[in-house]
Amino acid sequence: MKRLFLILFLFGTLSLQAQHKPFQFGFRGGVNLGWFKTDNEFIKNESAQWGASWGFVADFFLMENYSLSSGFNVLYLNGETKRDGLNIEDEGDIQINGYIYTKIRSKYIQIPVIFTMKTNNIKDKIRIYGQIGYGLGILLQSKMDVRIVSYDGELIAESNGQEYEGLTATRSSLILGVGVEVPLHKSTYLRTGFTFDNCFIDVIKADELNMRNNFVEFNLSIIF
Repeated sequence: MKRLFLILFLFGTLSLQAQHKPFQFGFRGGVNLGWFKTDNEFIKNESAQWGASWGFVADFFLMENYSLSSGFNVLYLNGETKRDGLNIEDEGDIQINGYIYTKIRSKYIQIPVIFTMKTNNIKDKIRIYGQIGYGLGILLQSKMDVRIVSYDGELIAESNGQEYEGLTATRSSLILGVGVEVPLHKSTYLRTGFTFDNCFIDVIKADELNMRNNFVEFNLSIIF
């Protein structure tokens, strides 16, 4: 009897592996809305800025509805802050009578490690999925646009496209995602959903600024 159960178990396991690929891969793209979060009382997030991403995704199945997802994303992440110029200490005793608007445009290559959970087929084989994981971003490039505006709203100075060396070399984040998968043909399917990427380390080298760049993203993937 024990041998019979063992044979049935092995047969069921092999059948499951035969029906489902051990891994799948595909390509992805997305548009995001990024902003800066800071605990500094003198710096405020001014506005969220649009960005984008593209990359490669690979799913390694642990079970039929559970997988580890990885790959890479080329991430374009932007954000703008506002700072009161009177609160800046300057060795030359220069006071800026206005606000400093700083837009930082950054480019990362992000390597995610994500646990993906899927439901069984619902209607027309549609599946709902949820994701939680970690993202390591490696800085490739960063630029900065600066505007100094008087308290009356007059533009005092402006500079665009400066190379910015104030960002740290890496970015670590918690990734949360939710969405749906739609079958296209055989094992090919379309995955679409929303992701919240929450940075949990400071990305500005100046410790007193305590700034982190977060974003939400709508993404689309084709998995083969």
